Amino acid sequence: MSKFIVLKADDIENHLSWDEQVLFGALIDKMRVCREAEGKTSPNRYCVINRDEPYISEITDIMKKHGHWEGTE
Repeated sequence: MSKFIVLKADDIENHLSWDEQVLFGALIDKMRVCREAEGKTSPNRYCVINRDEPYISEITDIMKKHGHWEGTE
């Protein structure tokens, strides 16, 4: 499994039924509660950049420089 999973909110709304969206929200809430019980920050905040952007090589170079790039080229 990947370290991170990014889902577009529109895709959740457009492709999941109301019941599935409620279940999905409950699962996310459970993870938040568990993380808080472990003393971890909740919610985490991330920056998401599509890899097809023209500036992606600059971003990945910066991330590599700081030891934060685990992606495949």
